[in-house]
Amino acid sequence: MAGEKIGGVNVFGGGLALYDKDGKLLGAIGVSGDTSCTDHIIAWKIRHALHLDYVPAGVSATGYDNIVHDIVDDGNGHKVSPSAWGHPECYGPDNEKEKGTAADLPMKFPIRKKL
Repeated sequence: MAGEKIGGVNVFGGGLALYDKDGKLLGAIGVSGDTSCTDHIIAWKIRHALHLDYVPAGVSATGYDNIVHDIVDDGNGHKVSPSAWGHPECYGPDNEKEKGTAADLPMKFPIRKKL
């Protein structure tokens, strides 16, 4: 990138919105320092501990804002996300463990219901 203009958008896991008990958006939390999957898991657990997880809706299969892992081959060698929200696989020795941990977040650290 030497001599090139820096810019654009990078989207990756690790950021989650913060909602109060009325479902009002207060801000967000961003975690970065490991894989996107691990960053997302940590952000989810922190938000839960802060009681700022009254998420009114989301794009995951559970209806919340959990990370979505649904990228598949379309049969023509192209990767697609049926939900349009799919996150690339997190690579490394703990990839499958991270995916399982992320999938379990809504059960182990459930989203709170609006009061």
